[in-house]
Amino acid sequence: MTERQREAVLAANQELLGLTAEIRKFEHWARVARRRRRLAALAYVFTPTLVLGLYAMFWLPWLSRSAFIAISVPGIALVVGLCIAAIRFARNPGAGPKATIEGEKDGAGRPIERRRTEGELELIIATMRDARKLKVTAGTFDQKTRRLIYKDEAYSEIEKLRNDSRKYRNVNNILQGILIIGSISATGASGISTGGGPIRWVVLGVSLAVGISSGFMGYYKYKERSFYLQQTADAIEHEWEAFEVGVGRYKYCDTEEIALKEFVEEVHRLKSEQRKRQQNLEQPPETRNAAELQ
Repeated sequence: MTERQREAVLAANQELLGLTAEIRKFEHWARVARRRRRLAALAYVFTPTLVLGLYAMFWLPWLSRSAFIAISVPGIALVVGLCIAAIRFARNPGAGPKATIEGEKDGAGRPIERRRTEGELELIIATMRDARKLKVTAGTFDQKTRRLIYKDEAYSEIEKLRNDSRKYRNVNNILQGILIIGSISATGASGISTGGGPIRWVVLGVSLAVGISSGFMGYYKYKERSFYLQQTADAIEHEWEAFEVGVGRYKYCDTEEIALKEFVEEVHRLKSEQRKRQQNLEQPPETRNAAELQ
């Protein structure tokens, strides 16, 4: 390799590192924007729900005045806080520093500076990823370099898989908690209730929550999704550590290039299996059961 070729490869590597850093930065902003959007949705949902709940409590004949005041004071404070949060998120959506958005101007014709929304950030990330792929496949990097890039991306894939697994596990734990507590509460409330009255509506609401939680857990399979994602992340991490220290299948490889080839093939196989399991879980229950029997 001549000096000019080495300089071209070095410049391409630096550009690739710069693109990777920019992608990580925009991915962080996209996560923040997604979290802000979810918090705004929760504020929009719970604010009217709490207002209606406080209004309904005012007309309950069996609720004493002192109990109503004890519940309504923190409830009103929570409603005010949710209203402030909803207004703030509505006026300032997105994440990241404010930037001039092309094509957007105010009434005076001046460019508008605002935070980028979640959709705009995801579009930028997709564009930068495509540019990175084109840079890798442009012929500047040899096959070994591309495999090393794939190896580095595999390590970042571990964290992504674990985050997704943690998300599904948290959803499953919440629904499982509702199922356990709701079942016990509904049984106890129905045991002490005599005839009608407000307890009957409590039992009805708890039973409805239990039924909804059970239906979501059975249809979407949150526990299985979390398990498979965590299993794939652990398997990729095991391969990464085995490659780094040269144990397992990699201790029989004569050169590092052969070991790298084995690592890329195994990680690609693990990802393919994970995608197949994910597709199987997304199928309807009857289709899923038929596929498992085959």
